[in-house]
Amino acid sequence: MSRSRVRDRARLRAPVETTDPAALAAYAGELRPVVANLRALAEDATAAPSQRVHARAYLRRELLRGIRELEARIDTAAPATSPAS
Repeated sequence: MSRSRVRDRARLRAPVETTDPAALAAYAGELRPVVANLRALAEDATAAPSQRVHARAYLRRELLRGIRELEARIDTAAPATSPAS
């Protein structure tokens, strides 16, 4: 794995201070480009085949990558709680 990928993964998993409004606003600002990219990919994927810009395989791969990134970021902000026994 390349060093940049390692840094990206570490950045994605960095803890988020949810009680600090400024930190939370900065965190939300980092999510906006991810969501904007997912929106553009979804619009392309749902366009008529003759109007589609990217191939279906590319769109699927990039949509899933974006969803995984969102899931990782949400997990850092709201760690999963263990079920009650």
